[in-house]
Amino acid sequence: MSEIKNYKGKVDYIHIDNKSQKTIFMLHGYGANMRDLAPLAGLNPDLRKYNWIFPDGLIKVPLGPYMSGRAWFPINMEELNRAMMAGDFESLFADHIPEGLEEVAKTLKEMILDLGGEDYLIGGFSQGSMMANALTFLEDLNPKALILLSSTLVAKKRMTERLEKSAWHGPIFQSHGTGDPVLPVSMARALTALIRESDRQVTSIEFNGGHEIPPVVMQQLNEFLKKNNQSER
Repeated sequence: MSEIKNYKGKVDYIHIDNKSQKTIFMLHGYGANMRDLAPLAGLNPDLRKYNWIFPDGLIKVPLGPYMSGRAWFPINMEELNRAMMAGDFESLFADHIPEGLEEVAKTLKEMILDLGGEDYLIGGFSQGSMMANALTFLEDLNPKALILLSSTLVAKKRMTERLEKSAWHGPIFQSHGTGDPVLPVSMARALTALIRESDRQVTSIEFNGGHEIPPVVMQQLNEFLKKNNQSER
């Protein structure tokens, strides 16, 4: 059963209750909203063995005349375009923590600990995956697995420090399109390499495509969850 709920007046979210002991928190990308990824929960019978929570981004962002979406932290789109054109993408995210990320992460951490019980997974797409990564390593959450769909490296120095100190060594699933025009695959590979250097397990899937979640990724994600015994009730 799917319901729209609100957490303590702070976060709206879609809750799909499949009467499971396990919950997946899935965070949408920049400019989308909590409805964007909700169809993923019903794509495969195995995925219906989880409860799902799809939070709505805390920041409202304009998309055009009379149109708006949600985000987790602000992104200067002019700077993003400049970095992509100049091949200087690392300066946009990898050399610092984006403004507003930590504050939102603390709110989401509170929500996850309150609603997720002991058996929860954290995932996200694009900007949502950056937040999922920050929740696990910067905010010291302990998910059963981490799911990074079309992600990128954020705050490399801080991330390296947290990887050295963090006790979390759970399984990680990462996917990325080799032709992604928004978040370059090179930075996704840098993130994978950094995590693996810390002696952690990463299942990395690259596909011929762009900034998206194609069927092959969902198939591989389902296999990842089975392999890591995450789809048992």
